[in-house]
Amino acid sequence: AAYGHMGRTPQTVVKVFTAPNGKQVKKNVELFTWEKLDYVAKVKKAFGLR
Repeated sequence: AAYGHMGRTPQTVVKVFTAPNGKQVKKNVELFTWEKLDYVAKVKKAFGLR
């Protein structure tokens, strides 16, 4: 895939967003969620696969 969008390791990072009034908000942001394999078992079960 182009631009390194495949094969990345999912990770969670803390991002700090600053509003125009200077107030900061920290959020946990999950990156590369499309690389996660946490639904493999659910998909296999739904389709009757081993």
